[in-house]
Amino acid sequence: MTSAPARLPRWLLLVGIVVVAINLRPAIAAVGPVLPVLGADVGVGSVALGLLGALPVAVFGVASSVVHRLLHTFGVERTTAGALGLLTIATLLRSWPGPEANLWVGTVLVGAAIAVGNVTVPVLVRQDFPGAAARVTGIYVAVLGFFAGLSAAVAVPLANLSTLGWRLALGVWAVLTLLGLLVWWPRAHRTSRPDPARTDAPAGGPLWRTAAAWQISVYMGLQSSSFYVALTWLPTVEQDLGFLPEVAGWHMFLLQIVSMVGNLGAPVLMRRSRDERFPATLAGLCVLSGTVGFLLLPGAAVAWIVLLGLGMGVAFVVSLTLIAVRAGDLRTAPRLSAMAQSVGYLIAAVALLVAGVLHGVAGGPAVLGVIVAVSTGTAALGLLVGRSAAITA
Repeated sequence: MTSAPARLPRWLLLVGIVVVAINLRPAIAAVGPVLPVLGADVGVGSVALGLLGALPVAVFGVASSVVHRLLHTFGVERTTAGALGLLTIATLLRSWPGPEANLWVGTVLVGAAIAVGNVTVPVLVRQDFPGAAARVTGIYVAVLGFFAGLSAAVAVPLANLSTLGWRLALGVWAVLTLLGLLVWWPRAHRTSRPDPARTDAPAGGPLWRTAAAWQISVYMGLQSSSFYVALTWLPTVEQDLGFLPEVAGWHMFLLQIVSMVGNLGAPVLMRRSRDERFPATLAGLCVLSGTVGFLLLPGAAVAWIVLLGLGMGVAFVVSLTLIAVRAGDLRTAPRLSAMAQSVGYLIAAVALLVAGVLHGVAGGPAVLGVIVAVSTGTAALGLLVGRSAAITA
């Protein structure tokens, strides 16, 4: 987007991407383990909790469609710093005691801030590491997954530390987002804004008529649906099955740790394949197998979580890498990223809302049925989305 980042050392560019990764999941991952407590405290049922879980992901979809305009106006560095600043404010607002509106407005703003970061990172990878997109994406997603798992694991213990309960468990992560903003501020400050007269106006019409772009977008949505339904509802499903809340939280940590193995293994699978069809399909099959196992033999939860984590880890890296490597140029990269994440997260939001409604009607098995459906679609679409194709728009 601008020339300034190219003058920075590669290690510093990587640090910037890692700092963003640290902050893009705790605000969401910490919700699942304390969802029953939050619902009891606020006085809402499964449908409203399903809406609360779906809301930030829906905002991902809506906000992602306009992020390329922010990149056009402010540049990727300033836009990323702005997202971290907004996330700090939103995380605090959502947990702030007072009107119930704080929870809902804060949740919307959390979704908007994370949506911006979701779009800017593939652009940063394409800009700063064009020859190592899969490897850097694997590192980014591994760090993202670790902190998502950590936030889920410590959510219940943090809630038990204070009378603030779930508010402390969710609000404490504003400390990390503030630190992230402090790290990004110098880079954003030293980078000049794009010159509108020399920058193409954002327009994505041709991209939305490209089959390969739609395949990437739907694949992003299906794999995101598996991840966010599990992240939001699996701790509740496990508690329904008799697992202690703390155990369910640590199971989510295990899910993220195993996902990191999938994150780091995905580039190896992609390097050893002529294209991305094998890892894209294998990822969906792993998630499908783990979910069916959970339905049939929940007592072996740890084994099924390992399968879920491996599949989700590979699928996420594949989807982000496809955005980076399929974009034919830097003009297309932010548009493809915005489209894939806009369509993808709207699909995931619908899946989350459906999971919440089904949980209220039929309980945990119905929630797992949603993951079965979307993981089946992920495996099938992997055969198409993994084929090599250059996209320009």
